[in-house]
Amino acid sequence: MTDDPRGSVLATRLRALPWAMTELVRFVTARLTGAPPVQEGALAWAREHARPGDPATVLAALDRFAAERRFLMNVGEKAPLLEDVVRGFGPSARIVELGSFVGYSAIAMARHLGPGGRLVSIDVSPTASRVSRQMAELAGVGERTEFLCGKSGDVLATLREPFDVVFLDHWKGLYLDDARLILERGLARDGVVFIADNVGPLFGDNPYVPWMRARDDFDSTYVRGHVEYRPEIEDGVLVSRRRPRGAATEHAGAREPGA
Repeated sequence: MTDDPRGSVLATRLRALPWAMTELVRFVTARLTGAPPVQEGALAWAREHARPGDPATVLAALDRFAAERRFLMNVGEKAPLLEDVVRGFGPSARIVELGSFVGYSAIAMARHLGPGGRLVSIDVSPTASRVSRQMAELAGVGERTEFLCGKSGDVLATLREPFDVVFLDHWKGLYLDDARLILERGLARDGVVFIADNVGPLFGDNPYVPWMRARDDFDSTYVRGHVEYRPEIEDGVLVSRRRPRGAATEHAGAREPGA
């Protein structure tokens, strides 16, 4: 990609080395001391430090756990971007999330939904699905969320209703295949917004990014940010909004006069 807006992959990874070593030490220490798996530890911490039924305190507890205890690969400080997109669709928005982990982003988005809204979160890990479900119940958004366990492609193949927001935050190599599947199966409404997390330089090149940016039926913007809780390490999100029907053809003609 010649117009790549990201910083240097090598420089970013070198900058991340001290942090990676610190997290490795924390991981080994946790294993040697018999600490519970990170997701279980995060749930126990949230139950101790958050107010039941209060999403904001659950998210704050998870932020504190990640800062003081063990790293969490949450959406973290990028959550307001997700929330702005969801609010744009209103309380009846339908959201599909690929990658649950501990339920952080699901809670951040679902707290803006009303009785007519729905968030479906998919994860291949039974632990991630179970912990995320319990975390959402703790936050008081359990009735608006559904956590499904299985391979993303297999679960997507069972869904029927289309979505307004698609959040990609699972295995990076699956972004492209799953985005294609969502579009092919008609699971994306007109005006749908795809949000792809972790497409910054730390994670290298992801074929999803040039594929989506080259599409005439989507407008895509790279939003520069940083790795969760580490402002010195660049990460980014690709936000892609589907154009109204007919606009893609006009856009293509504008780019290629005489075609």
